[in-house]
Amino acid sequence: MSRLMALLLLPLSFSVAPLFAGEVFKCRDAMGRVAFQDSPCHVADHEEKLSLLPASAAIENPVPAEALAEKSRKPLAQETPAKKIVGSHNFAWRLTKGKQQGYLMGSIHFGKASMYPLSIVLLNAFKGSDALVVEANVLDADASMMTNTMMSTGLYSDGSMLKEVLSADLWDELSVTSAALGMPVAVLGGMRPWFASMTLTAMALKEIGLDESLGIDRHFLQMAKKTNKPIRELESVQQQLALLSDLSQEVQTAMLKQTLQDIENAEAYFDTMLNAWQAGDALALDQLVVDETMKNAEISELNRIMITDRNRSMAAGVDAMLRGGCNCFVVVGAGHFGGEQGMLELLQLKGYRVEQL
Repeated sequence: MSRLMALLLLPLSFSVAPLFAGEVFKCRDAMGRVAFQDSPCHVADHEEKLSLLPASAAIENPVPAEALAEKSRKPLAQETPAKKIVGSHNFAWRLTKGKQQGYLMGSIHFGKASMYPLSIVLLNAFKGSDALVVEANVLDADASMMTNTMMSTGLYSDGSMLKEVLSADLWDELSVTSAALGMPVAVLGGMRPWFASMTLTAMALKEIGLDESLGIDRHFLQMAKKTNKPIRELESVQQQLALLSDLSQEVQTAMLKQTLQDIENAEAYFDTMLNAWQAGDALALDQLVVDETMKNAEISELNRIMITDRNRSMAAGVDAMLRGGCNCFVVVGAGHFGGEQGMLELLQLKGYRVEQL
């Protein structure tokens, strides 16, 4: 998988950013079992407060001033603006096979106000549908459960520290990048590499003015709740977390290394991706996602697990719902659409006519 994956692929990124708005408490029950929650433990003696991103927190391992100064001089955007992709289609397709019909729309999970309003064609397709289908309905997830699940899978439970599993050079790069984003590296100390990667991505996206509340998934989820439209899932937050937490140490480390490189040009990457999305250009988005992932075996494996395998699974899920008679409006990450292994091609192979809106 490639740059800033939370933009295109995982709606659980909604859940990462809010964790750093306050404090998380590591608690133990009477049996000694660990749980994470966003409120103090019932028994103070069983409490360990994890301070996540207080802006004024002291940095336990200060970054050399010259390194931080150099990092601060580097903009998150490239000097040259992204090339505008010309097009007039929506990033959405009508699916038909016999009497079966549905819609498939690509989502960006972090967004900006300029992405709205959406076209009347999309809104009419949504209004006329029987149900909204998303990867994971993060809006209805229990906040305490989400916090506990994210922290229990994203933090080391055996006392290991991130610094111990990374090379000295990679740790130094991580320290400089986190400091440049206003995050003490100590906050990342107990995280597994995949969770540190997601955390830094969320911080970098906020740094360039993106907001998870303006993501396409969230927009349609809120519309569905307001109009009492049924909401169905192709996956779940728990499934997505399991995919990440089951990644090998080598793949997680490669993912973190790629993230640190991508943060350098986060704004230019987003602009290029947004241009492709607004033009309805699935091929350009596929090239943006996949071409950068084939650099080594670890990143190729990450691409297979997080993109290719999930494309097959979600395409099968969409097919099953449409065969069941649902005129569904399906919203999944835009990075899942293009290419020979993308959902559009997979659904065509299942006999669907795919017509761009």
